[in-house]
Amino acid sequence: MNYFCGINRMKEGTDFEKKHTPFIECPEVVKADEYFEVKVTTGIPHPMEDGHFIQWIELFMSDIYLARVDFTQFMKPEIVFVVKAPSKGHDKFTLKALMRCNLHGIWEYEKEVKVE
Repeated sequence: MNYFCGINRMKEGTDFEKKHTPFIECPEVVKADEYFEVKVTTGIPHPMEDGHFIQWIELFMSDIYLARVDFTQFMKPEIVFVVKAPSKGHDKFTLKALMRCNLHGIWEYEKEVKVE
């Protein structure tokens, strides 16, 4: 299978998928205009070796690009972002994380967050 054709998503919950999917950990509900933490990591540890490693993680709020972190094989592919929630008038938004493995392409995960 060619993982470099498009964006990959977890379908069956295999260990292979879990180590390539950028899972998002954050509160289910946040307050408008307040900062909150968003942790992005793999479901199970991914190898971080010379020939096989996670190259970067990107974070989006809906379609708005927020940040990108680049990694080398000497890093753990895990990051905590501090994000500001949308202003009042928004009842929810979607966080999207993208992660790129040098051998297995780009993987995506989305999580919906409510705003109060």
